[in-house]
Amino acid sequence: MIINGNQTQIHWYTKQKQISAVTLEDKTYQDDAKTNFHNILVKEQKFQFKVNAISDKQFNYFLPETIQKFVVLSDIHNNGSYLEQMDQNYDFSLLCGDYSYGGKAHEFAKAFRGMHMKPVIMAVGNHDALGDVNQLVRRETNFYQKIGQNGFFFLYVLNQDILHHCHLNKARVDNAIKFLNDNMQLSENDENVFIVSHQAIYSTGEFGSIEYFTNKMENLIDSHPTSKIRAVFSGHDHVFSSFQKNNVLYFVNGSGGGPLDSVFEWGDRAWNSEEMSGPLPVLNSNDIGYDYHLKSYQKYTRTEVSFEAQKIIYTIRDLSNNQMLNSFKQILE
Repeated sequence: MIINGNQTQIHWYTKQKQISAVTLEDKTYQDDAKTNFHNILVKEQKFQFKVNAISDKQFNYFLPETIQKFVVLSDIHNNGSYLEQMDQNYDFSLLCGDYSYGGKAHEFAKAFRGMHMKPVIMAVGNHDALGDVNQLVRRETNFYQKIGQNGFFFLYVLNQDILHHCHLNKARVDNAIKFLNDNMQLSENDENVFIVSHQAIYSTGEFGSIEYFTNKMENLIDSHPTSKIRAVFSGHDHVFSSFQKNNVLYFVNGSGGGPLDSVFEWGDRAWNSEEMSGPLPVLNSNDIGYDYHLKSYQKYTRTEVSFEAQKIIYTIRDLSNNQMLNSFKQILE
């Protein structure tokens, strides 16, 4: 179930190619040809439906008008095993990219098998960009989405033609910055604004920060002091790390299923233990913003974002056992 503007995409996957149909109240939508991956676009965000390929069971779908809690994940890489164990007490999930290894439909189905009836919205990751992800989610790589009282800006700034050793695409960075500057007014009535980018602004992980992108994003965020930007969510690196500059929080949301980045006890990386706290030494050009560092973990994690009176609580949990690793409180001005 993917949030798409004021609409909802229903996706389902069948092991055998077939013509399948979904019944939405009094209407039936059917595939044009036999396929494994099925999807329709519904012009509503609250409805009942059933899928004939699954059962006669009636499903209820609902995206609340006021959001109490959402969950942030990243880099599932078509391994949905941790998600199946996840507490379902949230309104929707946000994915910071790399649901897959190659952007294929069957990987999409595996990634979200534990989240069938929960709304999902996702940024594009470098692995997703190689396949048919745009056909699956029907969005541009840069887009704005309002969900409840919150506004989300989704960005993609990496290349799309190399699976491993992918690089920053400066033209995409410039397009993303222009998109933000041109569309920031869309969020002027939002209580909270969040930015989602697969490439991190600050990170302690293997890929780290990239100066061109980080400088551009720092300048943009600093130039919009009244925009209510609360946090930036990222992925790409398969570790969790968190930073705070002024009252904006920055999270690299670890891995939701892909192999964890290794710990190195040598070389020019700060990542030399399974857990790090506070400001870190700068050892190479990718170590940007280390004065702002809060906490890093070499663990599979999820970030829960909860809204309370005049504050937002960011709770970090270990996906493997649901243990709370840390919690950050953001007082709203």
